[in-house]
Amino acid sequence: MKKITKLLIFIIVVLVLVLANINIGDKDKNTNKKDKLNVKEVKNKTIENAELTLLGSEEMTIVKNGVYEEYGAKAIVNKKDKSKDIKIKGKIDTSKVGEQNITYQYGNKKVTRKVNIIEVTDLDTDGIPVLMYHYFYDDTAGESGSNSNYMRKSSFEQQLKYLSENNYYFPSMKELNLYLDGKIELPSKSVILTLDDGEESNYRIAYPLAVQYKVPLYWFVVTSWTDTSMEYQQELKNTGYINYLSHTDSLHHGGCGEQHGGALLCVNHDEGVKDLKLSIEKLGNADALAYPCGDSNDNAISIVREAGFNLAFTTAYGKASRGLEKLALPRVRMNDGISLDSFIGSL
Repeated sequence: MKKITKLLIFIIVVLVLVLANINIGDKDKNTNKKDKLNVKEVKNKTIENAELTLLGSEEMTIVKNGVYEEYGAKAIVNKKDKSKDIKIKGKIDTSKVGEQNITYQYGNKKVTRKVNIIEVTDLDTDGIPVLMYHYFYDDTAGESGSNSNYMRKSSFEQQLKYLSENNYYFPSMKELNLYLDGKIELPSKSVILTLDDGEESNYRIAYPLAVQYKVPLYWFVVTSWTDTSMEYQQELKNTGYINYLSHTDSLHHGGCGEQHGGALLCVNHDEGVKDLKLSIEKLGNADALAYPCGDSNDNAISIVREAGFNLAFTTAYGKASRGLEKLALPRVRMNDGISLDSFIGSL
C-alpha cells in the first residue's frame, strides 16, 4: 500500500511539473509574440517619425534636351542618415516636352519633384550673358564697400527680383557647354550669375537672396581656401541654388613678374595641370573654371584643356557666344552703383 501511495505521489509530482513547463512554454511563446509585435510597432513608429526632405528645388524648368541634375532626398531617423534606403520612382527624360515627376519614398513618407521640360521658341541669337560678381555689403545696415568689386545688397536684390519676375531661364554650365556646341537651344531671356573667390559676404548676403528669389549662383572658389566637402558647404549645395566651380586649387596669386594675372599664366605645365586636377577632385566636377585675376594666355589655356575643363572664363567683356574659344569666354562685370536700367541693358 505504501509503495502504491509513493508511486501515486511520484506520478502526481511529475504531472504537475509537466503541466508547469507547458504553461511556462506557452507564456514564453506569448512573450515572444508580444516582443515581435512590439519590435514591429516600434519600427513602424520610427519610420512614421522619419524626416524626409527633398534636396534641390521642388520645381524645375529645363529646356528640351537640357541637363537634369539629380539632387535626391534625405531621410533622417533618430538623427541617423537613412537616405540610402529611399526608394525613387520616376525618371526625367528631357527629350520629352511637358511636366514630369519624380517621387522619393521612405516608409510611408513621400516627397515629389516636378520638372517642366519646355520647348524653346524665342531662341537666343546673340549669346548668353554670364554675369560676374565678387563681394557684397549690406547698405541697409549701414555697411559700405571698399571698392567697385563690392556690390550693395539693395542693388543685388533688385536685380534678382527683376530676373525672377521676368521669368529668366538660368542655364547650368553643362547646358551652356551644349549650347555653345550647337547641341541645344536656349531662350533669349537666359542668364548665368557667377561669383568669384567665395568671400564671406557671398554666404551672408548673396546666398539668402538666391534662395529667396530662386536664382541659382555659380561660385568660383579657390579649393585650398574653401573646403566644399564641409557640412555647411554641402547644405548650401543641396538647396539647388549654389554650385561650386574651380578658381584653381592654389594658383590664385602672383608670381609672373610684371604680368597682371595669377600664377596660371606662367606656372610649369605639369604643375599647373596637377593643381587643376586637384581642384576638380575636390569639387567633383570639371564644368568650368575662372582664371585668377581674369587673365589667360596660351600657357594657361593649354593647362586648362589638359586638366579636362569644359569651359573657362576670363574678365574680358562680352557674352558667351557660339564660335568663341570655350576656354577663354568673356563675362559681363557687375560693378557697384549700376542702375537697374543699365543692368537690364547688359542682359
